[in-house]
Amino acid sequence: MTGSERPQIFHLITRLLKGGAEGEIIATVCGLDDYAFTVGYGAEYDPDQIDRLEEEGISTKQFPFIRHYNPVTTVPAVLSLARYFRQENYDIVHTHTTEAGIIGRFAAALAEVPTIVHTVHGVPFADDRNALLNRFVLACERQAAGYTDRIIANADIITDDYLARGIGQREQYTTVYSGIDLDAFTDAEPTNDLPGERPRVVMVGRLADGKGHEVLLDAVELLGEFEGSVCLVGDGPLYDSLIAEVEDRGLSDQVSLTGFRDDIPRVLAASDVLVLPSFREGTPRVIAEAMASGLPVIATDIAGIPEQVAAGESGYLIPTGDPRALADRLETLLADAELRKQMGARGRERAARFSVTMMVEQIDDVYQTVVGE
Repeated sequence: MTGSERPQIFHLITRLLKGGAEGEIIATVCGLDDYAFTVGYGAEYDPDQIDRLEEEGISTKQFPFIRHYNPVTTVPAVLSLARYFRQENYDIVHTHTTEAGIIGRFAAALAEVPTIVHTVHGVPFADDRNALLNRFVLACERQAAGYTDRIIANADIITDDYLARGIGQREQYTTVYSGIDLDAFTDAEPTNDLPGERPRVVMVGRLADGKGHEVLLDAVELLGEFEGSVCLVGDGPLYDSLIAEVEDRGLSDQVSLTGFRDDIPRVLAASDVLVLPSFREGTPRVIAEAMASGLPVIATDIAGIPEQVAAGESGYLIPTGDPRALADRLETLLADAELRKQMGARGRERAARFSVTMMVEQIDDVYQTVVGE
C-alpha cells in the first residue's frame, strides 16, 4: 500500500441477514470514504442486503462453507478464506459474530494479513446453550484473540466478561457502542396498521432461539386479562411455531405476529413499551431505537444492556428466563401512562450516546490507529 492508496478492508460476517451486526457493518462501510471495503458473508444471506451494498458501490463475496455452528465445514472454510486473502492482499480483515470471527481470524493469520480486527457483538456463552459447545467456542476465542490486533466490544461489560474468561489482554480492547440514526426514530410518524389495542407492548427482532419469545408468552399468560396488546415484529425460523403456540395457548386475542417490517421507526412510534427477554445479546440496536422513540424498555440484565437501560429510570432489567419478573414489570408499566412517559423521556436523553455518527467515527479511529501501528 502506498500513501496515495486507500487501505483495503475486508469485513466478514457469518450470516448477512437483517440484524444489528449487519446494520453496524453497512453503516460503517457506507459511512467511511477513506477506505476500500469488501463485505464477505457465509451460506445464509438476504438478497436485499447484497443489493443495498452493491448500490453503494461496496463489493461483496460469499463463502458458502461459513455456516452457523457447523463444525464440519470449519476447516474447509478456513482454508478457502486463507487462499482468498493471499490473492487479495487486504490491509485489514475485520470479522464479526462468533463463527466468522473464529474462522476469519484463523484464515487471516494463515494468510499473514497485516492487521486483524474483530467486533464482539454479543457474548456467545449462554446458559441455554450446550455446555460442550460453550467450552469449544471459549477455546477457539482464546486462540483467535492471540491473532487479533484490536477487539471492538459493544459494551464495557462485554470486555470485562471476555477478560474474565481469559480471552485476550485489556490493551487489545476498545468499546464502540452500536449506533443508530437517531433522527429516524425521534421524528417518526406512528404507523396505523399494527394489530391490537394500545397500550401496545412490542418485541422487535429475529424470531430465533435465544431471543426469549417463550418467556414473553409465559409472562402474558401470567398477566391474564390486561388492557392493551402484545405485538411480535420480525421473521425467522420460529415464525410458524410461534403462530401455533399463540393459538394453542389461547392468546390470539392478546398477541399478534406481524412478520418482517421495514418501517421499524413507525412501528416503535405506534407502541408504548419495548420488551427484549433475550438469553444472549451484545448492545441491541433495538433498545437504542426504542429509547430514541421515547419507549420504556424491559430487557434482561445481560451483556451490554445495563449500559443502555438505566434500571428504574428508563426501564427495567430482569433476570433471563424469568416470566414472573417480566409480567410484574409489564403490569406496572401498562397500568401507568405517566410512568411510561417519564421513563420514555429519560430514555430519549440516554439514546444520544448511541448515534451512528459517533459509532462510525470511533471505528475510523480504530482503523487509523491499527494501520499506523
